[in-house]
Amino acid sequence: LAQLKSKRVKLTRVEKTEETRKALFDAAAKIVGKHGYEGASIARITARAKVAQGTFYNYFATRQDLLDQLLPEMGELMLEYLRVHMSAEAKGWQREEERLSAYFAFLVENPWFHRLVNEAETLAPKAHKIYFSQISNGYVRSLRRAIKTGEIKNFEEADLEPLSYMLMSIRTYLAQRYAYSNGSVRAPDAQVIKTYVKLVRFGLYSE
Repeated sequence: LAQLKSKRVKLTRVEKTEETRKALFDAAAKIVGKHGYEGASIARITARAKVAQGTFYNYFATRQDLLDQLLPEMGELMLEYLRVHMSAEAKGWQREEERLSAYFAFLVENPWFHRLVNEAETLAPKAHKIYFSQISNGYVRSLRRAIKTGEIKNFEEADLEPLSYMLMSIRTYLAQRYAYSNGSVRAPDAQVIKTYVKLVRFGLYSE
């Protein structure tokens, strides 16, 4: 019985630890969205996360340590959002349409994300590199499946990584041009999605 009680206490501590860690990441993401990486001080982050500044060092060695992990962590959050909002039945260009629409929906709900990505290249380069590798790997897996099922016929394995970066670039710049305006975020007009769908439907996927 004592052993069981001890296990329960240990599990509660693990859950509490994870909860605090997530709170720090969430707070840091929102602070970066508002003040940029340079304005993301430990004081601001811990105040928003409602934890003591000393607690911060139980999770991260330095402020930069957190920033080096932040974008990949939030990238996983974004990918999970896309997975939940894309139907398992969608194939080929329809899947790409759902992916882009879900990405814009994620940005509307998490307006801090775009700044987090953009400023990382110079202020958290380690995180930036990991994040784009993380997203590219997911795209490559998806494109590889499409080749196996015959949905993509004019490309081969060596094309997949460059293709993944092309698709990511399109998504990033469409967001920059059409989703962000005067400090607010909105879903782009339907025409933007339609134009993207034409490109992938007739340039990448086979009918």
